[in-house]
Amino acid sequence: MHSFLVAIYSYFLSPLLTLLLFLIFGYVIMSWLIAFGVVSTRNQTVRQIQYALDSVMLPLLRPIQRYVPPLGQLDLSVFLLALGILFTRDWLLPMIIGLTRPTLGY
Repeated sequence: MHSFLVAIYSYFLSPLLTLLLFLIFGYVIMSWLIAFGVVSTRNQTVRQIQYALDSVMLPLLRPIQRYVPPLGQLDLSVFLLALGILFTRDWLLPMIIGLTRPTLGY
């Protein structure tokens, strides 16, 4: 059973969470490009890419945005989502599966 959980983590969960991190990176870069006028949403390709990123990211960001309001123009929900994904991928899931032992960090 342990090797099955390790395989599920290694071949499915970890790559899926890594893909989500890349999507977050793309979402942030695209929002910056639009905000600074580098690309225009009048372009059909830009609109399609933005729509695809929004359809994946907004359902993940909305629960965080309910509790963490934006600070002026800075939206911390994207940062918190990325931290949560990194925490889950690199510490929580390996700890649950038993791949690593807890350390005190001293």
